[in-house]
Amino acid sequence: MLAVSTDDAATLRRFRESLGSKDTFVSDEEGSLARLYGVKWPVLKVAGRVTFVIGEGSRIFKVQDGTEAINPEGAVAACPLRKKRPAEPPPAPPVPALPPPPPDGGTR
Repeated sequence: MLAVSTDDAATLRRFRESLGSKDTFVSDEEGSLARLYGVKWPVLKVAGRVTFVIGEGSRIFKVQDGTEAINPEGAVAACPLRKKRPAEPPPAPPVPALPPPPPDGGTR
């Protein structure tokens, strides 16, 4: 998981520590990512609270905003990395070896 916020790095570090999170938090003080994703508020220097679940090829799987974005359960459930993958079939049994030819060279 990557958390991005328009807060400064020191504020974001304290927030991360208060959560006891091991995830990566990135400061976007200039708001370039917030603008890119269309969540930067036009007049204020902050972005709205939005959670994006983004997968391979930059595909957006889920968007949560406002109070829905506070609880991460919906985002976690939508994350393709969290979904169970089908179990792989068991390996094929080994092919039995043929017995050695008879010592007299005859047929079996």
